[in-house]
Amino acid sequence: METLILIASVVLMVIFFGLCIIVHEFGHFIVAKFCGLHIEAFSVGFKKIWGKTVNGVEYRIGCIPCGGYVDLPQIDSTSDEITDSQGNPLPHAEPWKRIATAFAGPFFNIIFSLFLGIFVWIFGIPQPDQDRYSEFTVHYIPETCPEYEAGLRAGDRIVKLNGHTFDMSWSEFMQTIMLNDDNVKQVTLDVMRAGEPLQIVYTPGINDTLMPGEKITAPFFQPEMNVFLYPLPGGAAKKAGIQPEDRVIAVDGEPVFGSDELISRISFSNGKELSLLVERAGNEVTVNVTPTPVPGIAARPQIGIVFSTANSRCEVEETVPGMPAAAVAALRPGDVITEFNGRKLADDPGKFAELVAENGEKEIALTVLRGGSGDPVTVKVTPRMVTPHEIGVSFYRIEHPTPFQQFANVLKMTERTLQSLGHTLQSKIGRETGYTTIGIQHLSGPLSIGRYMILSFQGSFMRGLYLVVVISFSLGLFNLLPIPVLDGGHILIALIEIVIRRPVPVKIVKPVTYFFMFALIGFMVIVSFFDVKKMIPQRWMDSFEVKIHRASGELRGEGGSEGVSEESLAPFKQQTQTAEAADETASE
Repeated sequence: METLILIASVVLMVIFFGLCIIVHEFGHFIVAKFCGLHIEAFSVGFKKIWGKTVNGVEYRIGCIPCGGYVDLPQIDSTSDEITDSQGNPLPHAEPWKRIATAFAGPFFNIIFSLFLGIFVWIFGIPQPDQDRYSEFTVHYIPETCPEYEAGLRAGDRIVKLNGHTFDMSWSEFMQTIMLNDDNVKQVTLDVMRAGEPLQIVYTPGINDTLMPGEKITAPFFQPEMNVFLYPLPGGAAKKAGIQPEDRVIAVDGEPVFGSDELISRISFSNGKELSLLVERAGNEVTVNVTPTPVPGIAARPQIGIVFSTANSRCEVEETVPGMPAAAVAALRPGDVITEFNGRKLADDPGKFAELVAENGEKEIALTVLRGGSGDPVTVKVTPRMVTPHEIGVSFYRIEHPTPFQQFANVLKMTERTLQSLGHTLQSKIGRETGYTTIGIQHLSGPLSIGRYMILSFQGSFMRGLYLVVVISFSLGLFNLLPIPVLDGGHILIALIEIVIRRPVPVKIVKPVTYFFMFALIGFMVIVSFFDVKKMIPQRWMDSFEVKIHRASGELRGEGGSEGVSEESLAPFKQQTQTAEAADETASE
């Protein structure tokens, strides 16, 4: 079944990705025909395998289903003499006709997106619950991060960001810092601690666990988050009486501050009935629910640790109540595990769970740094067999943004991304006081877009369709940039001709067009290079970089980075992380 879903997702990706391009070219085609321009060919796909000429236009079908094209020789401004495929001379198209034809492609993309957006609006898309906060309470913060070094502590209430009060979701808060919306050199957090106001000022650090290999600045601390439940049909939660938008307050009397905590406690329950305290319509309600085994996943040895995702070390964020790590070994939040049975974890980044599985139910000796920086101590713990469990809930709600809201979201994200790229460019030449790490390496080319389109369709057809909407909007906006070789460039040249009342000299247009053509090709090559790099497993890149350093004599002593590993189950995490990653990539 998984194979069939993957195949179907790939097919949908090819169809919709190609359709975005075909719609764009059809816009050029239909307006050019209306304006009476000469059209050589209109092709669906590349590398012709079939063609038929009707009224002077050859309609083609290609064997490579990656879009299409329309051949319009009269749009060309780089030649004094324009001819058709037979060598017959053609007149230059009037400027207004070139403007209308060039604009039609992006315009059709936008119309196509608005049309598809109607289905997204009607049926809705599953989105992470974007609850808005006017303040964030720090739930967890690693001791080795810029925020901690600047004085931020667990329990602090953040009430201002860069001097401004806020009303935003956690993802918006992170994006404000990542994209440096406030154009500041350092981030300033106004916090309240035990009733006293404090100000935390720090330079953002690279959080390489949020998006591995991307080198993006992002918060390392994790706030207390509301956890809303959306029961799935036939699941244990539905049968127990959980209702949509129930907010979880505690499990078996223990407070819950994020979906990861809830997932871990359910996963490690081994089928024991759980008492969930939830808030429903302003009232507190207790619901007893019995988790059920996750289909297709066998029992495996575990010790009950949830590692922090805020850094690359094996830093304990929490231990699951009743599991060996909490009951026997007494591991504490903030502890960093450096060795597994005498084996340095730096040599096996991201492999802690695999090492536990390989060890079985035999006792394990862990070397631990108390608080992440204290003296090393040895902790012994014996794993126990745990069957992963679930209660049949989603942490997503169905949202129904209108087509125009979808368009506004793309416009906003495009503007913010361009601003961040501008900040980065200016900082490179020493003319910018702000700080951001967003660069060309964070843009998404065809490979990444195709990859995340497949992932989106695998998760939900409507999520995949929404990504198509975003891509089509973006394609239209990108082509309107006033750059020669793009539609916006054709429009700009035609407008100049209207103003000066004569054609722009070819000796000017030609070199400028070629310059931007090669620049655009170079840009796509660079973006595609980073696309490929993103698809290479990070552990391979880490190993390669270590070898390069060693070969150049730059590495001294033991090297390599300790990859983050998380013993809580990947299948649960993947349901939420895949969709979020797709949205981020599409936005970029």
